[in-house]
Amino acid sequence: MTLLEILARDWPYWKGKSRAYQDKDGDLIASNGYCFRHVCGHAEIASDRATAIVTEQKWATKRAQMRRAKS
Repeated sequence: MTLLEILARDWPYWKGKSRAYQDKDGDLIASNGYCFRHVCGHAEIASDRATAIVTEQKWATKRAQMRRAKS
């Protein structure tokens, strides 16, 4: 599962500041892309963990797609 899929599935609202990524331990990191870094969750290791950066727009689009698919 990709990081985008994990975040769209598990986050009921956006927690990622400007972006979110996952470290090697599975921690979900909120970041502004510069010096701000905050652990805001933990999830299974995403298949694209080493390269994925999720933005609020990507998250919102994927979350809407997943909700529509459930209906």
